[in-house]
Amino acid sequence: MFNYKLVFGVDKLMHFAGFAGVSACIGLFILLIVDHQRARQHLSVVWITLVTIGIIEEYRQYFDPGRSTEFLDAIANIIGVTTGIAISLCLSYIIERRKKVLSMVFSLYTLVLIPLLFGLLYLNERPFLTVDEPILEKIRNLGALIGF
Repeated sequence: MFNYKLVFGVDKLMHFAGFAGVSACIGLFILLIVDHQRARQHLSVVWITLVTIGIIEEYRQYFDPGRSTEFLDAIANIIGVTTGIAISLCLSYIIERRKKVLSMVFSLYTLVLIPLLFGLLYLNERPFLTVDEPILEKIRNLGALIGF
């Protein structure tokens, strides 16, 4: 039987979050001080270094009486480092192509935001405006036509 608490427990989330946070902070610092062409090389060195530290740290815990050595902790460390570096790489990509990426993100955001706002207007439980019943009926009919 598969033990979900062992694989996805709080301990693994702490390992993941810790290494993701550290690698994202180091990656952002590298993006601030290094030009964008060389940043990827530095980020790969950071990835290799932090993954090595995460694995060696699990071996070190073997000799600490209050700690335990776990293979899945090392995997959570590796996934955390990879996630943190991926965040840095995504930010690097956005910085390099900021005009194109930001316009695309803004247009996608608008396409998602407007229907969500109309949905909230339709589902609103506390009326903030007094609306005549025929207009409210038209809005409900429009919502039914759209699929709400």
